[in-house]
Amino acid sequence: MADSGLSSARSVDKMVVRIEHLDKLLNLAGEVIITSSTLHELQRTMVDAVTHHKTLDESNLQTIKSANETSRRISQDLHDLVMAIRMVEIGETFRMFRRPIRDLARNLKKEIDLKFEGEKVLIDKALAERLVEPLLHLLRNAADHGLESPIERIREGKPEKGSIILRAVEHENETEIFVSDDGRGIDERKIFEKAESLGIIKPGETPDLLSVICTSGFSTLEKATATSGRGVGMDLAKTMIREFGGEMSITNLPKSGFTFRMLIPKLKAVNIIDALIVRGGSTLFAFSIEKVLSLQGIPQDQIHASMDREPFIKYMGTPIPLFDIGTLFGLPPVWQRDSQVVPIAVLEGSGRQVAVVVSEFLSPQKLVNVPLNTDMFGVKPQGIAGTCIINEGRIGLTVDVDVLLAIAVGGSLEDVASAEVDASFGSTTMKKMEVPQYQPTEIVGQVVMSHSQGELVQKAKLSMKRDEIAEKLEGGQKDLSDGDVSDLLDELSRGLMELQDNLLTLENEATNPELMKECFRRLHAAKGNFTMLGATNSADLAHGMETLLDFLRKGRLSMSQELMDVLLDGIADLNNATKLLPKVLPQANLNLLHRIDGIIHSLMEQEIVTDPDKLLGTAFTLTPNTELQLLGALKQGAYTYETFFRFAPGRQANYLIAYMMLRKLCFLGTVISTLPSVEDIEKGNCGPAIKVLWASQKQETDLKKSLDEWGPFFNVVEHQTIPTTVFRYDSEADV
Repeated sequence: MADSGLSSARSVDKMVVRIEHLDKLLNLAGEVIITSSTLHELQRTMVDAVTHHKTLDESNLQTIKSANETSRRISQDLHDLVMAIRMVEIGETFRMFRRPIRDLARNLKKEIDLKFEGEKVLIDKALAERLVEPLLHLLRNAADHGLESPIERIREGKPEKGSIILRAVEHENETEIFVSDDGRGIDERKIFEKAESLGIIKPGETPDLLSVICTSGFSTLEKATATSGRGVGMDLAKTMIREFGGEMSITNLPKSGFTFRMLIPKLKAVNIIDALIVRGGSTLFAFSIEKVLSLQGIPQDQIHASMDREPFIKYMGTPIPLFDIGTLFGLPPVWQRDSQVVPIAVLEGSGRQVAVVVSEFLSPQKLVNVPLNTDMFGVKPQGIAGTCIINEGRIGLTVDVDVLLAIAVGGSLEDVASAEVDASFGSTTMKKMEVPQYQPTEIVGQVVMSHSQGELVQKAKLSMKRDEIAEKLEGGQKDLSDGDVSDLLDELSRGLMELQDNLLTLENEATNPELMKECFRRLHAAKGNFTMLGATNSADLAHGMETLLDFLRKGRLSMSQELMDVLLDGIADLNNATKLLPKVLPQANLNLLHRIDGIIHSLMEQEIVTDPDKLLGTAFTLTPNTELQLLGALKQGAYTYETFFRFAPGRQANYLIAYMMLRKLCFLGTVISTLPSVEDIEKGNCGPAIKVLWASQKQETDLKKSLDEWGPFFNVVEHQTIPTTVFRYDSEADV
């Protein structure tokens, strides 16, 4: 099956920013400058007061207070603005599922109507990207398990076409996302019986339905298919939703439908945290306030220990392990065994609770976390999310509590799950994986070099590859900068995604002229961008797809599943091409080109039009070869025309008159195409009229005069000529 398009979208670190947001940012920048100037004047006043023993009056104190309040407001406004800039409409994510659900419906032999509600709801871009995988699992389940076959639906008195609805609802602090279908619902008795047979639940037990269907390895199918049956999709979806800090619930209506509900909290900050500051020896640590359950001073006699386990304390009547914060990070222990009271922070994360011994509690603060992705050896620091500046300019370490607790419980880095730490503090995705074995050096050729040198070599190789590609580009195109290439690829990625969405809509609205024009515009822009990047094979494929759309626009082709499959597979191939560029020039997809040619040739073999009135309204088939001939004629300064000739009945056969007239036209210009074709005319398949697409150096008025003069010699009783060109669907195209 062709690429669905979900994985083909090029991942970029760019966003479209609204003008209104830039205006707000500019205004805030102006306020920062004014506040900075005010603080500078205050500094001079304070220096004078200290140096010359001058007193500060009430106005100076008011100015300090006002500057402080303004600074706080600007900081909050900047934070809110950054959060707003990161927001995108969730409809962009929803529309990504149209192609895979269409393909899935075809494979399952079901009719599925995928609907969207709440497309304008705003959601953080990073979160929207991470929602794709769990939503896709839920949609697949709804299509495969939820919706009945058309025959079953008719038998149940339902519409033949099943319905799946993706709906988003925005609240003040969270976003709700629903995946609903109008299918058969879930047979809970069958679910529990299957779970019991797999040993997931005990006989007679009736646990929560959601916990059962989200159990890893659980599936009601006896045999796995390409769509489902392995019992991992729902478990993965639930896990990912929990990683967002969200929750999932279900509504089951037997024989009427099923709904998954996801409640996802909105992101509150971008690297800005409300943190508790603690000291561990000589190091300052920052814990997110949300992860701190309690701060206590525990007497030594309330710390319990045994031979086979870590020390522990009782919190709310439950034993929880106790660890030294210094030991956890490979630093000297901070636990003073001779002190009467031990300062302890009780932390919670990833479903665990532990107590951590620290040296001292400091006051909570609002901090900016600077993500720390790798250390100097290229290894991710375990349990450290980043660094921060604490009062008086001191540097502290922000702690990823989830990873810290995993390390504490696991006992060593090799035994715990590694984690991917997001740029936002405390957002962690736990993944079970082996700790990589880092090698200090690597051998490239005959030279032993460090990792940093190896990276330089890779960059040099990439640069050389780009130079090779640049040499293949024509004219000034080889002067494209890396920034230009990046912009072209970004435009391609966005444009192809929009084109796929437009084509899927066009499948049900084939007569919509505005939608057709938008598809042409997107495809023509993609062809131009591929040409600029030197990807001529991809540009040729886009050109062939344009031809098919032109057939559809002119009524030569009707919308069909075969046609839409070819167009969508073409989009998938062009998307894959953007992944290869600029490192590798994409190869020609011969299979797709043959499929396009097959459709074109099948049109050529259709019934020959011999009726003059019908022929007059028949459009020419603009094949790639025909279009290139037209372009060549136009570039050479010729005029291109479509001319219709009608003959009077005579002693000569129609096909002979037509053939002789075509030979005469060659004295006035170049014949490019005819209706019927020259081959059909030679075979005698011709009525009392023909239509000619041709090029001539004569202007329209001179041409009419010439045709009027010699037309009677060929029994021509009527001729009509109109100027023609290529890309008539896009009047702004540069021919």
